[in-house]
Amino acid sequence: MAYADPTEDQKAALCAYRERHGKRWKSHLLADWLKSGAPDERPELRQLRNSHGPSWLLAYRLP
Repeated sequence: MAYADPTEDQKAALCAYRERHGKRWKSHLLADWLKSGAPDERPELRQLRNSHGPSWLLAYRLP
């Protein structure tokens, strides 16, 4: 399945999440997504969860 590229705001939210959570940021984000979010989760990350899902995140590489 082809997904639209994340918006600039979504990319910025992913980068900020990576900065806060370090090397294992994807594992942390997936766990947050499975428990319906986290207190520091930005709306852009929720949008990606709803539109793209966990399998997309595992394959995605930040620029």
